[in-house]
Amino acid sequence: MGGLATAMLGCPGMPELPEVETIRRSLLSRLEGRRLVAVAASGSPLRQPIQEAAWQACVGARLEDLTRRGKYLIGHLGRHAAVFHLGMSGRLLVQPASSPAPAHTHLTLGFSDGLELRLVDPRRFGVAVVMPAEEVSLYPPLARLGVDPLEGDVEAALASLAGTRAPIRNALLDQSVVAGLGNIYANEALARAGIRPTTPAGRLSPARRARLARATRDTLADALAAGGTTLADGGFVDGDGNGGYFAVALRVYGREGQPCQECGAAIRRAVMAGRSAFYCPRCQR
Repeated sequence: MGGLATAMLGCPGMPELPEVETIRRSLLSRLEGRRLVAVAASGSPLRQPIQEAAWQACVGARLEDLTRRGKYLIGHLGRHAAVFHLGMSGRLLVQPASSPAPAHTHLTLGFSDGLELRLVDPRRFGVAVVMPAEEVSLYPPLARLGVDPLEGDVEAALASLAGTRAPIRNALLDQSVVAGLGNIYANEALARAGIRPTTPAGRLSPARRARLARATRDTLADALAAGGTTLADGGFVDGDGNGGYFAVALRVYGREGQPCQECGAAIRRAVMAGRSAFYCPRCQR
């Protein structure tokens, strides 16, 4: 694992669907049914300002459920819905109220029995907004999302790209097409499907679309089973502070110059739309 970790130094660990779903499960197991008793905000704005007064209106409500839409988490607090996005560096941690809050804690939600949910975000690209429950489906970032690859028809979403000249890697990162995919899993799904990241999305045959849809679901399922991907930056942890182990199973992401696990050819890296794409020049066409 040492070579893999070295190769991925400096790679950002932005949470993607498996990481967000892992966080969701860990938070729900600790907080479901607990009553919100206190709210505190740092006053520092994230991607959108944290409206502390709106959060205070939720005090007294119980956390009835915590659902996910793409990379967003939605907390169901009675008549209100709380929407979170972790951006580049955000973490949601469940910790005892008696413990010191980590640096860069921007929102603290105190729950019954002495637990706090703390939003920690050094780079402040995250989102933490609250709204009436009936308005959450209209919240623009959620309303624009495409199919969820764990539940929706990924193959149909790929078919909708017919005629599109954009590279398939870039198309997979479009959240209005497939919600929740990021650069790690787009690269990994393409590697499993044997499709080069630069292939125009609109030129995929039906058979290749079907193969990519299966590869996407399988990649995400495997990553979820491993608790997500924690890279060498240590960026991702679940609500209890635990990392994921899918990094050891990555086929191409962050492995430039290392041998392909299938054919032995050196993995290549290309910069596409300002982000790195990784692929095997033999196995991916």
